[in-house]
Amino acid sequence: MNKKPQVGDRVRNNRDFLGVPRGSEGVIDEDYGSGVTVAWDLPDRPLPKDWHFDQNNPTTWANNPENPLRDGFSVEELWFLDLVE
Repeated sequence: MNKKPQVGDRVRNNRDFLGVPRGSEGVIDEDYGSGVTVAWDLPDRPLPKDWHFDQNNPTTWANNPENPLRDGFSVEELWFLDLVE
């Protein structure tokens, strides 16, 4: 990816990650300045239609096993992701 995606953009990974097979899609749900976080839309952990990350209450999010798997990507790691048009 040549540019930093925006919150709400849908992306696809172009390599396998632990628990996230190549070709999986997700949505950018947080921009933390030096990178972004992807919430993965996986078959065994589908992303809710109205998903948004509540950065004001991350402890509740982290302790809820029903929340989607999320991974952070620094600006230098964005080449692992492709924007879904």
